[in-house]
Order: sequence, then C-alpha cells, then structure tokens
Amino acid sequence: MKGFHFLHNKHPRHCVICYNYPLIHLLLWHRLYFHQSVTIMKASLLAAIMLLPFAVSAQKERGKPNSGMLELGMRTTTSLFTDAGSPGTGFGGQFRLKFGKRLNTEWYADYITTDIGGIAHRKDAHIGWSVMFYPLNDEKVKGALNPYLVAGHCFDYTKVSENANPDNMGERWSSAMQVGLGTHYNLTDQFDVSLAAQYMSHLGNDMHADVHSHGGEPAEVHIEDHGHAGVEGHILVTLSLNVKVADLW
Repeated sequence: MKGFHFLHNKHPRHCVICYNYPLIHLLLWHRLYFHQSVTIMKASLLAAIMLLPFAVSAQKERGKPNSGMLELGMRTTTSLFTDAGSPGTGFGGQFRLKFGKRLNTEWYADYITTDIGGIAHRKDAHIGWSVMFYPLNDEKVKGALNPYLVAGHCFDYTKVSENANPDNMGERWSSAMQVGLGTHYNLTDQFDVSLAAQYMSHLGNDMHADVHSHGGEPAEVHIEDHGHAGVEGHILVTLSLNVKVADLW
C-alpha cells in the first residue's frame, strides 16, 4: 500500500493505475479517509480518557454538597414529656449519607434511661432512620448554619422495672415515627455540631408504670401492659458531633 500511496500523491495522470482504473482511485481515497478518521477518533478517545479524571474532580468540587458524603457521629439524647414524669437521658451514634443537594439521611441508634419516682426505671433502645431536607443553605463549610426538616421511623424496645424488685417488670417491642426540626453548625469544613428536636410517636402496646403510696407504707409500683395498640408520644432532643469520613461518589 505504500507504493499506492506514493503513486497516488502524484498528479492523477501520472498514476497509471488510478488513471486507467477510476474505481481503484476511489477505493484508495476511501481507504485514506478511513485511516485518517480512525486516527482522529483514537486521538479524541485518548484525550477524553486523559481528561476524565480532571472532569470528575471538577464535578465533585462543584458537587461537594450534593451527594455521596458519608459522616459518622456520636449523640446525646434527652426524652421530654414522658409518662414517667421525669426526663430520660441517653447516648447513641449515627451515620449520615447524603443523596442529593438538599436531601440527607441519618441512620441512628439510641439507648435512653428514665427514672420513675425514684423506685423504678425505664429503658428504651431505638434503631431507626431519618430523612433530612435542607430548605435553605445546604453548603457545609466552616461557620455555616444548615437548618433542616426531619422525619423518620424507628424500631424500639422498652423495658420498665422496679429498682428493688427486678422481677416486677414489663417489656415490649414496637415501632415509632418522628418528625421535627434541626440545624447543623459547622465548626470546620469537616466537623459539625447538630441540634434537633423531634416529636416521637410510639405505635404499640400501651405500657407504663404507676407508683402508689399509702400513708407511711412503702410505695408500690404497678407496671401495666394493656395489651392493645396505643399511641404514646414524647419529645426527643438530640445533640451530636459529626465528622465527614468519605466522599463515596
């Protein structure tokens, strides 16, 4: 083919094959055009591959608040306005995974204890998830506030028992739904402190403890499980410290 290309680069009348056989002339031009096109396509593909990491990096830089951010955190929890008459306190942890510019998720676990009149106590364990929506600022940079709406669901285990007589106890498994408001305050670009208040409504058997005292006699604890579905609500306030650990996509 090198000979053909050499002859073909001359004037057509000096190329004996091309001059006498127009079809071969056309095929030679087609072959030359095809090779040039393939060369250009290969060069374009190579350039695209080389530029892809830079394009992805630039897109991630612009899209840092958008999605893929994984965060880990620890939290303290306070349960208010419960049937026990006193606030419950506890601790837990969570991780967050962001799915969009204004959409975040939080997957958490809590363990809360509540005193009941000094002679009994209640333990609650929650495992659940929440969806967080940022109606205003969603950019998590140092000094920024990120208010959000939050709603979610959890499974919980509750145990109520008398301090002096652990055999006098009741327990249940149930689920709950919660909705509320919260905000992040970004200490740095990597760390934030978050405060949220949610109304949590438990869906399950109605169970509570009643403390009765008669004159100077020791108080008695009656733990009641009515065995029918009921709705029990309280306010859950959480304060957490969170850190960004990975940008997954």
